[in-house]
Amino acid sequence: MALTWPIGQTHAIEGGALARADDPLARATVAVGTLVQPDASLRLSRCSGALIAPDLVLTAAHCIRGNPVGAVVFPYQGSRRIASAHRVAAAARHAFAPGRLASRDLADMLNEISLDVAVLRLETPVRGRRPLRLADRSQRIPSTLQLAGVGLSGSTAGTLKTATLKPLALTETGLIIARTVGARACVGDSGGPVVIPGRSGPLLWGVASAVITPQAPCGNILMIAPAAIASPQL
Repeated sequence: MALTWPIGQTHAIEGGALARADDPLARATVAVGTLVQPDASLRLSRCSGALIAPDLVLTAAHCIRGNPVGAVVFPYQGSRRIASAHRVAAAARHAFAPGRLASRDLADMLNEISLDVAVLRLETPVRGRRPLRLADRSQRIPSTLQLAGVGLSGSTAGTLKTATLKPLALTETGLIIARTVGARACVGDSGGPVVIPGRSGPLLWGVASAVITPQAPCGNILMIAPAAIASPQL
């Protein structure tokens, strides 16, 4: 039986390709670290995210669930994290209806999970980067998509990688179900940007929200929450 698993706290993309320093997708991808206190102890959650403005990051909302004590984002140079943290000043969550699918099995899975995204406003903008433009939901989905994710390496945000995705299904609300090609997405890649090609660079369709897998924490079937539901106004 397949399980639906939020991808968010450890491990990186298995396979895929190391991010290039000149890749527009990689240059707009960041690591998101959130400190939460669900009880007497503190816990650190790590995810991926995408710059949609110099001071705005789009990620998966479950990466900042609860009442976080604090959150920061780190940009990357190629596949390596830059030691320059940008604190999160505010966050806004955006939920959406997943829509309908012809496949009964996939439709049942959609009903079992909560799909949403979050926009993080930074205290200081990330300089020298070109944020990703949001795709128009009316645009045609190509035969392949690109995913970027940072995962983990030891106790710090890990190596930035990219992977190719093949779309399998698209709902009327913009949710995409896709399969990874030559790679597997793992927890830590949650919130990672998924882009389609545009005339002047990649366009952000959405962020990785959940993975369908018979064995956590990695899998090759992804649910991609659409970026169009998120307003850049907090």
